[in-house]
Amino acid sequence: MAKIELPTMLNYTRSIVPSNGIFTCMGDDGQIQPVLITRQTVRGTISNFSGIDRSGKKAEQEKEKLLDPNNANIQSVDVCYLPETCDRFRLEYSLTFTSQSLRPGACNAPDFFADLEKLAHLYRDLNGFSELATRYLTNIINGRWMWRNRYATDKKVTVRHEKTETSFQVENAFDHDYGEYQGFLELRDKIASALAGNDLPLRLNVIGQGNLGAGQEVYPSQEFADSKDGKVLAAKACPAGKQAMMHSQKIGNAIRTIDTWHSKAKQYGAIAIEPYGVVQQRAEAVRLPSTNQDDLYTYLMNIKELIEALEKGSVPEHIHYVMACLIRGGVFSGKSKKNK
Repeated sequence: MAKIELPTMLNYTRSIVPSNGIFTCMGDDGQIQPVLITRQTVRGTISNFSGIDRSGKKAEQEKEKLLDPNNANIQSVDVCYLPETCDRFRLEYSLTFTSQSLRPGACNAPDFFADLEKLAHLYRDLNGFSELATRYLTNIINGRWMWRNRYATDKKVTVRHEKTETSFQVENAFDHDYGEYQGFLELRDKIASALAGNDLPLRLNVIGQGNLGAGQEVYPSQEFADSKDGKVLAAKACPAGKQAMMHSQKIGNAIRTIDTWHSKAKQYGAIAIEPYGVVQQRAEAVRLPSTNQDDLYTYLMNIKELIEALEKGSVPEHIHYVMACLIRGGVFSGKSKKNK
């Protein structure tokens, strides 16, 4: 079947919307208090690969350079620690699931719009959103969004919806099956129903906590600041100072780390849903169209084949990936004629 040209205007509004995460801890008096970011100046040494001549001909000169106080690596950086009387951190955020993937937010090709809508409705009718909801909820419960703070012990995640509160003890393995845990199936069905448009948007409050040790370092998001400013951590203003924060983008990235359908899944495991399967930690893209032809855009240009596959009554793995990309949202337009 011939490929279809992508519309020159095509975008989707994201269907999973997290807030920024806020770090707190429990004081001696039992009151919740903010985890604060402070500034400190440290003195380091020259330690980068290119900092020293490697020919061996200037050994004494290089030794003197390393030990010279004038060459000390002085840095002013943000740091974040629990109070000395607290050993557990809390990270809280809100999360909304909507049904924006059922149709494009904007599309200037009526036939393609109709095909995308048909694809999503067929997927919904085959209960495809349940598979994605299972994966999203697993990442909510396993605390992947805690990032470096996940090395804590005795981790627990609590999910609140309206007047219902469900708590889960967090296992260390990301791929642990929580399916039999009390409350998992009910939450999964609520997420799937919201994504499928059967209910109003689902709004959850998520609280993760764990034991890092009294006075130990906490790891908020880091801002991309000017190098002269040193390390700058994400924060919000509060009466006590600068309260540590986790970026919503980082939380969202962790929740949509569900792509195990790519060609290098045995090596890399689950990666974040992306049109080209970018794995930043490996500086690689595993869904390049020049290699496996399994990037989002190649699938969209063959949308008739996707529809035909669903009309047979089952959901192939690659269509789970396509729908997860539409849930992620973004601009998916093709080239305009003047740019060809």
